[in-house]
Amino acid sequence: MLPIIAMTLFRIHERLLGRRTFAILKELEASQWWPRERIDALRLARFKALVASAYAHTPYWRRVMDEHGIAPDSIRSLDDVRRFPLLEKATLRERREEMVWRQEGRRVKLVRTSGSTNEALQFYTSSSREAAINAARIRGHRWIGINKGDKEVYFWGSPVELHTQDRVKHVRDWLVNEPLSDGFEITEERTARYIEDWKRWRPKCIFGYPNSFLLTVQMAEKAGIDLKEIGRRGTRAICTTSEMLGEVNRKIISEAFGLPVYDSYGLREAALVGHECDRFTMHTTDEQVILETIDPKTLKPTDGEGELVITSLISPVMPIIRYRTGDIVTLSNEPCPCGRSLGRITISGGRIADFVVTRQGKWVAGYFLIYICRSVPGIVKFQAVQDRVGEVRVSLATDEHFPPDGCDRVKAAVQARLASDDEITVERVDDIQPAPSGKYRPVIGKVAENLLRAGRPMPSR
Repeated sequence: MLPIIAMTLFRIHERLLGRRTFAILKELEASQWWPRERIDALRLARFKALVASAYAHTPYWRRVMDEHGIAPDSIRSLDDVRRFPLLEKATLRERREEMVWRQEGRRVKLVRTSGSTNEALQFYTSSSREAAINAARIRGHRWIGINKGDKEVYFWGSPVELHTQDRVKHVRDWLVNEPLSDGFEITEERTARYIEDWKRWRPKCIFGYPNSFLLTVQMAEKAGIDLKEIGRRGTRAICTTSEMLGEVNRKIISEAFGLPVYDSYGLREAALVGHECDRFTMHTTDEQVILETIDPKTLKPTDGEGELVITSLISPVMPIIRYRTGDIVTLSNEPCPCGRSLGRITISGGRIADFVVTRQGKWVAGYFLIYICRSVPGIVKFQAVQDRVGEVRVSLATDEHFPPDGCDRVKAAVQARLASDDEITVERVDDIQPAPSGKYRPVIGKVAENLLRAGRPMPSR
């Protein structure tokens, strides 16, 4: 599809869904150059409006504010955000129905996410919220030379079985130049086919998970495939998301493809937090968020590195105020050579998704487990551990909504997704503890870790 046609179709799509995406984008394109004082004044106005709306329309926040002596008209500065208690994931899950403003606007609906950790969350979104997130993402892509409508491959997961809604989205993705390549299931055959598809289609950008790119690099090297040919055919950038990229991985991917690699960071339940510009500075989306860092043990504010706490200024449908993310970051207002007035964020300790390696030598990204566990109600936390080839252990922490046949359903779905004769065991547990870093890992793939450490992309058969 010609970029101008794809852009026009996307504009129509957003308008039909009641999203002011391009009006918000125009505002963001202007505000990124404002002096900090003007940006902070905008944030304060939006914070005041969020607090007033939360008090007026949501029982949970009204109760919290009354308990802490916070009157809506008492907000005077951005520092007043610290008068609110920290919002935990468990509270977001348990009090969700008391947090929603169902009459906020168009297309208020409940969605489910797990991000790259293994704590299932459901939250409410709306057209206004989605428009703000879409606009911020489009602006971030423009920073690295990618305009909406340009050809862009999304290299991440897709369900094995496409439902009617998924098929509609699949068609929409092609119409707006955003087709999908499955980054969940990596094999030598698929890798070779995807690379040929990318060379033939000539996307301007490939957007996906760092681990999927890393494995593609290893398999391409083993097969003697020149990934730089993709750039010679017209691809200009790789953009990553959801997992921690790191400078070592960035260098490996960049050198193999011969392309710059840019990173982005967000939380589905909160906002797009940051996106790198063409100077590789990850700028924060300051017009839409208030960001803090705390010591994850003492919960006291920190300067520099700490656990990220986010207040979303774009979600009156379900206010997110002082939400603990569990991600370790460093915040800064150091100027960037690009000239934008937005802050900086560095992901110091982040999110990891490992691979499961089957007996047949197929590498399957751990994100597949997220989709499986979304399909079974009552799963609060989940984790798969692979200590040796041919065996996968899945642990589930559940609530009262978990069905009697839930373990069997998860086992059958994992077996089908792996498409192998691996032995799958599924058990219910009281809780799943985080790693020493404080992050939950959906998959602990010791087989994949050992093979990658040894420099072997495929196990011996």
